[in-house]
Amino acid sequence: MISPWNYPWSLALMPIVDAFAAGNVVMLKPSEHSPATSALLQRLVPQYFTPEEFKVVEGDVEVARRFSGLPFDHLVFTGSSAVGRQVAQAAAANLTPTTLELGGKSPVIVAGDADIDKAAADIIFGKGMNAGQTCIAPDYVLVESRHISAVVKALSEAIQRQRPDDHAATHAINAAHQQRLDAMLQEAHDHGCRIIDHGPHAPALVIDPTRGSR
Repeated sequence: MISPWNYPWSLALMPIVDAFAAGNVVMLKPSEHSPATSALLQRLVPQYFTPEEFKVVEGDVEVARRFSGLPFDHLVFTGSSAVGRQVAQAAAANLTPTTLELGGKSPVIVAGDADIDKAAADIIFGKGMNAGQTCIAPDYVLVESRHISAVVKALSEAIQRQRPDDHAATHAINAAHQQRLDAMLQEAHDHGCRIIDHGPHAPALVIDPTRGSR
């Protein structure tokens, strides 16, 4: 198992429960981007399992690359498509079967007859889960042009209701991810997009982004 940082407990342990139920022993490589959780897993697991039953292997990208190249009977990876390709290539050297759960896109369509206030509340709730660091978070909203003003107003009101205390918000996992988000917002600004900013840890609304923008 190679697990991701955005759900460092559930996406590490739930597949392992399945593997145990099927009669397997397991090695786990947790994400280096959630080091405190990974270290805690490595301390806890030996209290309940022998190394032959369940082994946690900490390490950086190079460790993950070497881990992917071991001759397992099956390899499970959850993460980005870019890293998933590397994992699949490393596993292919041993003809290791792989299960890849990769990140995707989750657009929202607000139809013309929608309850706009309810739609906005649901969109902001979904976007706020885990600070948007989940593959099921809404990426963008498609709406008829005649309803844009109403949808933008409802989204802004939903943000203010659901996130009244900016300091209570979940943050991006690390500085690199925060910088990536800031760069995306700056790109939209540089392309002349209309941006409604609700604070450093709340969703910013980008209205009519250019087709090629991130």
